[in-house]
Amino acid sequence: MGARRSPGFGYGIPLFLQAQGWANRLYLVNPAGGELHGMKVFKALKDIPPPFDLAIVIVPAETVPGVLKEIGGRGIKSVIVESAGFAETGEKGRALQEEIGTIARGYGMRVIGPNCVGVVNTLNRFASVELLEESMTPGPVSIIAQSGVFGNILLDHLPHCGLFISKAITLGNRADVDENDSLDYLGSDPTTKVIMLYLEGAADGRRLVKTLKQVTPQKPVLILKSGRTGAGKQATASHTGSMSGEDSIYDAVFSQTQAIRAQSLPHLIDLARVFATQPLPKGNRLGIITTSGSLGALATDVAVSAGLSVPNLSQSTADHVREMAPDWMNVRNPLDVGPSGTFSRALPLLLADDGVDMVLSIMVIPYAVVKNVETMGFTLKDWFGDMESLRGRFPDKPLLGVVIGHPEFVGEVASLCGPYTPVFNAPEPATLALGALRGYAKGRAESR
Repeated sequence: MGARRSPGFGYGIPLFLQAQGWANRLYLVNPAGGELHGMKVFKALKDIPPPFDLAIVIVPAETVPGVLKEIGGRGIKSVIVESAGFAETGEKGRALQEEIGTIARGYGMRVIGPNCVGVVNTLNRFASVELLEESMTPGPVSIIAQSGVFGNILLDHLPHCGLFISKAITLGNRADVDENDSLDYLGSDPTTKVIMLYLEGAADGRRLVKTLKQVTPQKPVLILKSGRTGAGKQATASHTGSMSGEDSIYDAVFSQTQAIRAQSLPHLIDLARVFATQPLPKGNRLGIITTSGSLGALATDVAVSAGLSVPNLSQSTADHVREMAPDWMNVRNPLDVGPSGTFSRALPLLLADDGVDMVLSIMVIPYAVVKNVETMGFTLKDWFGDMESLRGRFPDKPLLGVVIGHPEFVGEVASLCGPYTPVFNAPEPATLALGALRGYAKGRAESR
């Protein structure tokens, strides 16, 4: 509803759906009629024979109530309203939005929006928004975003972080469907392993507590909540018409329900990368192997503050490392191997240590040294070992990498680690993510 020949969602979405194989189930409606992308444009919904599964509405805000009545009259029960100009604009828009909710309830419809870009399902290649092809690669993470464009931008960005999506739901102003409905759905969705939620304000606080308590024992819910400050609250009100509420209350809710709160967008993505690829640790004991003592010390500080311990190596592991280590190398945790050349042999020992529940692998070498040794036929795989193979050999222990340096060096090591060992560009965010992984594992175990 609102297909058009000028630039905009009404032009691009039909073209995208055609490319994804939905042309034979797609109907375009605009009072002007004619053709678009080689398809007939119907002047009214009444001209199209039923049945219908879904209506996507992209018309001016003031005409949405009339269009919804037309949709309801044809028996369509699922609607996405992408039009903006509602509660986010003030009292007049809020009244218009309330009218939408009333119409939806009257016809027994469920409505996503308004002021959103709808949904994405990579498995059946359906999306109510234009996406890049790489964003349609199926994966284990699903997104709930109160902001439409925020969700869309995440879909553009995440593939470059090694993350791929199962489903995305952008809620907009939540005239009807809200984050609780979406959490309920994704909580039972077999293709969703991790849920990312961007929230500006709860639609129903009591129900949010109840819903999170039901979902988080089964799947991690990673939440980025805006509106921490007074200025941030005003920004959310003018964006999706949300009332943010007191931030300390949200902190308490997330803590009580085992939801994991991200402190920033990069932190949210870091958490998703780790929760989507790593097993839950059995304890809080972190083993650190590093070619830089200073980076190992930084990781240790963060580990302790995040509730992790950095225990001594077991006697057996220490003895095996000493057999290969030069005299100058301290055999302890963090295990600083420096330029000893023992990294590839020591890392498996650390992963096999029964006193270690997770491992952080910090891999840094001056790139000039790398280039020199490569001329001698020595590879980074020789230096650090077969990281991707190690992930398969020790499937029950989280393993993260840290790489800092020249972009080519970082890219080579990331490739060496493979898709299931996330690589970070600093030890602190990697260690924080492991702390969150452990915190969730502990909370889930205690709630059972």
